[in-house]
Amino acid sequence: MRVRFLQLYLQDKIQNIWRENMTDLFLLLIPIGVILLSLGIKHTIRFAKTEIIYELPFLEKEGVFTLSHEGNYGLWLSGQQFRKAPLGEFGLSLINQETKQRIPLSASLMRTTVTGVKMARMKLYSFWAEAGTYSISLTGESGLRDRIEGTIANTIIKQPVDYSLFSIQVREDSPWYLLVVGILAIILGSAMIGLGSILPFVL
Repeated sequence: MRVRFLQLYLQDKIQNIWRENMTDLFLLLIPIGVILLSLGIKHTIRFAKTEIIYELPFLEKEGVFTLSHEGNYGLWLSGQQFRKAPLGEFGLSLINQETKQRIPLSASLMRTTVTGVKMARMKLYSFWAEAGTYSISLTGESGLRDRIEGTIANTIIKQPVDYSLFSIQVREDSPWYLLVVGILAIILGSAMIGLGSILPFVL
């Protein structure tokens, strides 16, 4: 009888210690989650607010801009949300004004979209360039991907494109993985805060 009582006593003691330790452990999830959430928001904002170097209204067709330093840059199609975009109707040409060489443009595998209250933008191309002056122009040489997306859009949306609502933006490039890391950190951080707030009270 005494042995049985001692076993029950030790078992209850161990369970209490386990609960206390697990409660402390779960409570630690809250500050860790806050840190992850803050880092995720920071990286997401950093990706969304890359500096605009030059903006070419779609109706102007061509323009000139200067890069102050070499690096990676992105070309974005910007316009009002919920409006039919001119995808498939144009291509882009970028030429170094000094060397007259055409700059190779790399199509984005994952077309990142950044949306605001009224405006949205979609990344079309990335490119590397040295410091210097460049001309950018809209051409009729649209890519296959753009033509397919444009055909789909024409099937769904019958209204004509209002070209005055769109522009091409040259921005400093941010790697796409910054956005992925930011979103994952926000999701994981939010989950940790939620679990850390609930689990200690249900143990």
